[in-house]
Amino acid sequence: MFFIIAILTTFVPAQAQAAELNKAQWLMRQSEQAFSLQLVTLSSKQQIERFVAEEPALKDYSVAYYRYQKEGQLLYVVTLGVFADAASAQQVKESLQLGRVAPEEAWIRPLDEIQAQIRTTLQR
Repeated sequence: MFFIIAILTTFVPAQAQAAELNKAQWLMRQSEQAFSLQLVTLSSKQQIERFVAEEPALKDYSVAYYRYQKEGQLLYVVTLGVFADAASAQQVKESLQLGRVAPEEAWIRPLDEIQAQIRTTLQR
């Protein structure tokens, strides 16, 4: 006599993994001739982490953040990708489908400008 034991498991779809969140040092290692998309500027690292976790489309891109000081306030900036030229950044910008940032709100920035801004504020 043979017994077949069936084990039932509940399939729970995995949540989309949040994008790896690179730091300012990663941006500093990129070519200064490259471009990136600035997505948002927020007031805390916790807000940055929440933003990245809540935007599943970001998992397909390199995402980084840095902080800078403006008018006595620390601000945190999220950037997306490193692109060889502005045209490549523009293509991604137009196809970007984020819940909290409309494509027209993303800002194409030369990395040399971002790197200069990073140098003005101590990073952690």
